[in-house]
Amino acid sequence: MRGFVLLAVLVGFLAGPVWAQESTGTLRVGVFDRPPFAMKDRYGHWTGLAVNLWEGISGQLGLKYEYVEVPLDRMIDELAAGKIDLAMGELLISPERAKQVEFSQPYLATPAAAAALRSTMRPHFFELIRDVLSHGVGVLLLVLAGCLLAFGLTLWVAERRADEGHFGGHPVRGLGSALWFAAVTMTTVGYGDKTPKTGLGRAVAFFWMFAGVVLISIFTGAVASSLAVSRVEARITHANDLGRYRTGVLDGSLVETVLRSLGVRSQAYPTLEAAMAAMNSGEVTVVADGEASLRYLANQNYPGEMIVEPLPSTHMSYAFAVRPDFPSATLKAINVALIDTIMQPGWEQEVNRWIGQPVR
Repeated sequence: MRGFVLLAVLVGFLAGPVWAQESTGTLRVGVFDRPPFAMKDRYGHWTGLAVNLWEGISGQLGLKYEYVEVPLDRMIDELAAGKIDLAMGELLISPERAKQVEFSQPYLATPAAAAALRSTMRPHFFELIRDVLSHGVGVLLLVLAGCLLAFGLTLWVAERRADEGHFGGHPVRGLGSALWFAAVTMTTVGYGDKTPKTGLGRAVAFFWMFAGVVLISIFTGAVASSLAVSRVEARITHANDLGRYRTGVLDGSLVETVLRSLGVRSQAYPTLEAAMAAMNSGEVTVVADGEASLRYLANQNYPGEMIVEPLPSTHMSYAFAVRPDFPSATLKAINVALIDTIMQPGWEQEVNRWIGQPVR
């Protein structure tokens, strides 16, 4: 009986959690400074959204680890070479990276976004006039003025000898009165200070009353439509829209690669903070990157001064990355704990606590 118990204990020990056997030793966890995912506090300790998530999962699974600070541009190569075991922070999943390393389940998915100063996204008066005229309103205005002149001239010809007090007298005075009558009739003001006396003049005025209503309705609709289009175009809703602006990006970022593939020119900066500072100084008009990072920097460094417009056509997934030969059972255990964490009701509040509220 004693031998059977000892055998059962031995079998249970050998058949324990496989991931616990595979993960013996201390994991080398690569990390890099990129708020709000990973950053050092004033005491030199790592903190941030990704750091807190990892520390919660590793504590739950009993994994030992040590942080190794690695630059982002070397992180994937270090993982692929087995110099570190796991990487975290603002690490995006991409097909190119997935060929070299393994990824965990995503813990956050956001679109890319563009940050801009509020004053930049609100057109000035002269820019607004230019935008309105560029949508065909200028041509319509010329047509309207031409019709007004044609009617005024026709009315003056018909009425110039009928009554000097209305459209007669000196040609300049008579033609001016005819144009005045045309304008107040077209706009349905109708002061009544000038009226045609002849049958021909009244026939021309009768036609102009209806034509004027139609013309002024078309003109009003065109102006309203162009103003709406101008407001829409002032917003950034697609990555291609960035071609209308001087765009700053993080050097080597996924967004820079996407913009280059779309033929959109951009100015690269070593850090997002530097790109935001360049926008604040007028060197660039907008800064494009992940919505999470832009929201954090806008809320922290430029409260109330910037807006962050998501680009719905883009998708950015953040995850942990592990070396190619990382124990599969350990990765599975990490994924289970990760999924359990992000499905908790408080995860969204935790994300907003680090990233901040949407900046509109």
